Amino acid sequence: NKRIVMFDTLINQMSTKELVAVLGHEIGHWAYGHVLQNFLITQIYVLCAFMAFGSFVNSPDLYHAFGFAQMPTVIGLMLFFQTVWAPVDSVLNFVLTLHSRHKEFSADQYSLNLGYSADLQQGLVKMSIENLSILDPDPMYSLYHHTHPPLLQRLRALQPGSKKKD
Repeated sequence: NKRIVMFDTLINQMSTKELVAVLGHEIGHWAYGHVLQNFLITQIYVLCAFMAFGSFVNSPDLYHAFGFAQMPTVIGLMLFFQTVWAPVDSVLNFVLTLHSRHKEFSADQYSLNLGYSADLQQGLVKMSIENLSILDPDPMYSLYHHTHPPLLQRLRALQPGSKKKD
């Protein structure tokens, strides 16, 4: 099933042209295969995490380092994900966040190529206002934590003659 859901709050706050522009953005995600990419990346991520866990679950050193004489699997799972996997997870999440931001620019570009640049810009501004988003957050914080680029970056990328072509 291929569905794009638009909630009533979004429909109520935008004009028809802005909704079509946002729909163009969402269709861009589908056209570029972003949903399938995210599914595959998630599956690989989970597989790698549990393969790594499998190599640590029977390691007495992991349990003894935290004072456990026995090796219950549930305790091993918690210790592994809170200690060993945590730094790996931080790096992987940063890479995935960068990848997600790239996909957002690509989907914006798709809507732009359909001729909805101005309408998408207006729709993005309305969404940001409605969601009380920070228009231009700290660049380093945003780069690490936000899966969507800040509004001002997206608006600049949608300007005529912009060099951001994804």
